[in-house]
Amino acid sequence: MYVKTVAVDSGRMLKRLRPAPQGRGYRVRKRSNHVTIVLDKISNRAPKKSKAAAAETTK
Repeated sequence: MYVKTVAVDSGRMLKRLRPAPQGRGYRVRKRSNHVTIVLDKISNRAPKKSKAAAAETTK
């Protein structure tokens, strides 16, 4: 098996308030992501020979 493609998209965001000076609140955004990984099988076929390897076998 091998990794064919990988994709990362933004997911939902949790919004929280953090205490700040003078009674204010700073907004904190806790971000998350969606990670998609597509796997594929390596076929059972014999790998293609390179030109150099093919030339050696014919000699």
